[in-house]
Amino acid sequence: MPRQIFKKCVIAVAGPLPGQLTAENLTQWTRLRKGIFSNDFDEFVTHLLCTREQFNKRVPRVQQALKRGKRFHIVHYDWFEFSAVQEKKQPEKDYSMRVLLAKQKAREREERRIEKGIQNEEKFVNTNLFHIYTDREFFSYQIDITRDDTGLGELGQRYTMCLWESDAKPHLYQFTAKFLKRKGDGQPTYYRPSPCAGKWRDEMNHFMAFFRKKTGVDWEDRVAMQKTTNTEYFQYTPPAGGKPVGRRLRHSHDYCLQINAELRGLPWPPKEEKPEGMMDMTQGGDILAIPGGSDEWEPEIPAEMRNDSPVDEDMDTSEDETPSSTQDALDDEECKDEITNDDLDKDSDIETEIRRQTELEGGETEEQPLTSSSDDSTEGSTSQQVGDGHTTPTSLASDNASCYSIGTGAMLPDEIHDPRFYEAVREALKFPVPS
Repeated sequence: MPRQIFKKCVIAVAGPLPGQLTAENLTQWTRLRKGIFSNDFDEFVTHLLCTREQFNKRVPRVQQALKRGKRFHIVHYDWFEFSAVQEKKQPEKDYSMRVLLAKQKAREREERRIEKGIQNEEKFVNTNLFHIYTDREFFSYQIDITRDDTGLGELGQRYTMCLWESDAKPHLYQFTAKFLKRKGDGQPTYYRPSPCAGKWRDEMNHFMAFFRKKTGVDWEDRVAMQKTTNTEYFQYTPPAGGKPVGRRLRHSHDYCLQINAELRGLPWPPKEEKPEGMMDMTQGGDILAIPGGSDEWEPEIPAEMRNDSPVDEDMDTSEDETPSSTQDALDDEECKDEITNDDLDKDSDIETEIRRQTELEGGETEEQPLTSSSDDSTEGSTSQQVGDGHTTPTSLASDNASCYSIGTGAMLPDEIHDPRFYEAVREALKFPVPS
């Protein structure tokens, strides 16, 4: 059973096909492979089979197919035959007559180009064997010099100067110039000082001499002296925007531009033009305009962060920041003095209480040993473990506790007068403690 390789394909023919590819056989073979063969050429056809002769002669169906565009395939009849024999649908591009047409047109264009180059060789240069010379700075030696002759009414006169380089090596060079009397002139005239190609120096001298004669400016001064001569001379405009301007300038490029600006009375350095669409901040625009004429721009505060609560106009908003009168300032000073005196009284009471407790505890533990005994059951010599396994006497722990503030619990080192505390700490931590 044949495979369904022609499924969803509607096949038609442009004319009679050779061999066994008759209409009856094509209908049968297409139907076996789930395709449709149509005797009519309508919009449902997906593949049009033809021979090379039928395509070259542009038979009626081929003409209709070319007018319809590329919505379907125009293929050689070998596509159908090879697909049916191999039971596999072949790619249409390998048998497409459109590809053959494109190759044919490309071949015709190449033939026309070669023929045109041969014709130009008689009065110009053979473009099949030469190309435009480009120097090491990638400047192409094909330039235009223009002039408007208002006296004769010839506007847009133009010379196209070219320095050609041969494709073959060693390179040969040739200078030519093409002149158009007016804009859109279809009959140019040619100038070729040398009958044949030669060395670079000779042809470059022809190039510079012609430029000097038509523009009144030396080739080395083409940037510094641009647009400074009379209108009777042709004008040359060097490339701008960072493009290469060629070698052999009399000065550096920037200095040549400065000289040209001084000769033409232009400001130097030139003013930078603002790009189109950029808004001037000083004009009060909508994007970056500074509100109220202030010197600093402040970003707009979002609505959710803005404080929109109403404020009473009679309310003095500066009341919390500065005193409103001299009497208020005096009242504030008195309040500060009262607060300071109260704090001093509290500190004095705490200091007196700490000293009193220190004296009482010192009298009770006067005869107790300063170091802990090895016998944990001895009365008055119980110890507590602190730090990294070191021990301190219980009485000293109580003395240590008495050195904390009653109100806040913070240590007051300036109020500790018992030397036994420092001795116990020195013994427990095993490093000297300053007395």
